[in-house]
Amino acid sequence: MKSKSNLVRLKDYLACALALGSGPADKLSMFWKQTKNVRVRAGLARHHPDEIYSLDTIYGRLHFRDNFGDITNLVPLLYQGEYRLRRLTQEGAILDAGANIGLAAVWFAHHNPDKTIYCFEPLASNIRMIRLNCPAARVEKVALGREVGTIQLRVDPSGVMASAIPCSWKTKENRFDMRPLDDFCAENRVEKVALLKMDVEGMEMDVLTGAPKTLALTHQVVLETHSDLLHRQVMALLQEAGFGIDLDRFYESTGLLIATRK
Repeated sequence: MKSKSNLVRLKDYLACALALGSGPADKLSMFWKQTKNVRVRAGLARHHPDEIYSLDTIYGRLHFRDNFGDITNLVPLLYQGEYRLRRLTQEGAILDAGANIGLAAVWFAHHNPDKTIYCFEPLASNIRMIRLNCPAARVEKVALGREVGTIQLRVDPSGVMASAIPCSWKTKENRFDMRPLDDFCAENRVEKVALLKMDVEGMEMDVLTGAPKTLALTHQVVLETHSDLLHRQVMALLQEAGFGIDLDRFYESTGLLIATRK
């Protein structure tokens, strides 16, 4: 999304902490943890990626690794409600493709406690965090794609994300099991999908190409795109699959689409 200055970030962190912290001490702790990246860049602190800490929030106790990435999604996902959708009125499961540490799953589980949530995530380090943050979710350690097989993805040193797109920081290539979403839904008898959420780091078209039957069962889709080309391709695919586009936003290098079946 759009890049922000440190001053804007700090304002967001403070507003987030005041809104989401359970009590005064929790609000202060949340704000301090959110400023860690700013302090690290200024040479005033350093990360300890092997350490896990927790914060008490209005969404329950949430867990984060002391790295550059985990805490950064707290503002957009749980404070600003980036995915916008809350209570889902249609029947069916919630599919979270690219679940990371489970914060989007926390958001949707909070607003839809009656729905089954499936989280798909290839990184074992993230799987552990999903199970801590959203224990009600059913977690699948897999990369979703066009076909059954394996895929090579770029992984950062802290194991925060597995990406198909080039990164500005150091990565190493790891190979992961891959399967189509259609296969999973057929095997698990998923007959209706209230929402398909996707943040799959450049694999958008691969995941959707492997999910035509799932899309036919799906009421709404919310997804992030990771290039202007992918944004346009995904939007065209969803329209061809019978969806109307409710939200179409593209920023500097990533975009957001929300679509509802007509």
